[in-house]
Amino acid sequence: MQYGAINISKISYIRLDMLDSGILKIIFPLDIKSLSMGQRTCSILIYTVPLLLLAILTAINLNDFFYIVIWILYCILFSPWFYYILAYERLEKNYKIMSDIRFGDTYEFLAKLMAFSVPGIIITLIVLGYFLNQLNLGIIISLAFIVPALALYFRNDVFNDESSIEGEEIILGYIPTWYGLLSLAVGIYGYFNAFKLSNLSLAITLGFITLIFQILFVVPDKFNEILPFEVRRKNGSIMLLILLIIIFFLITLIFGPSAVNIDLSFESVIRKAILWTIAIILTIIFARKIRDMNQK
Repeated sequence: MQYGAINISKISYIRLDMLDSGILKIIFPLDIKSLSMGQRTCSILIYTVPLLLLAILTAINLNDFFYIVIWILYCILFSPWFYYILAYERLEKNYKIMSDIRFGDTYEFLAKLMAFSVPGIIITLIVLGYFLNQLNLGIIISLAFIVPALALYFRNDVFNDESSIEGEEIILGYIPTWYGLLSLAVGIYGYFNAFKLSNLSLAITLGFITLIFQILFVVPDKFNEILPFEVRRKNGSIMLLILLIIIFFLITLIFGPSAVNIDLSFESVIRKAILWTIAIILTIIFARKIRDMNQK
């Protein structure tokens, strides 16, 4: 009898352990390939239905349906992740997900996932801006997402794992998170400051400069053709990004909110362009000297 009781307890423990393991796999769907379609659907429902019930109860108690709108925006915002869970095999077939040369996702899929997330983010920003009486600000910030999203989606020949292969060596490559997120950060900073300017000419100028730098951040391959160092390597990538950030912030100081009485005459613009060209040339010469010193 005691032996039978021990066996029953062991079986119960094993079943409970398997149950816990199955529940954890659904709650934390890290190994999506091992989940059935029903388990994947349950995983999504776990993260949506309780929040919907909470939003409905809150809306009824406070007589404010804004909380249901928040739930809808939440679903829109995370819809790429939900689709990723449900259509993992299809995505794996169209865009190779797991990288063969590093731990984690391929650069191609990471770039696509970031780009697919942008429409939901833009909708969320605009809707929240409308409800918070900041619609113009929501639209302005949303503009910052367009350039990095388009670049990450269409520039498959740049943001891919092949950029990390140099002979038999694995290097950093054109990592989409670095270039995409910095392009986004520059856009948010530049467009937000342009939005705050009362001088329309300054606002348009700062917005145009911001757009140019957003594009510059997502064309590292073009810089790699003209710069004296390898941009695909970690040190070269960091050097390029630091140079772009420094130049951008120096320019925003000139065209920023404090520069109300800035001279935008033709002679002044030409003079500033010449000075910045000289500064960029000196920076490139300095970078080349650093490279030569490292080679020695």
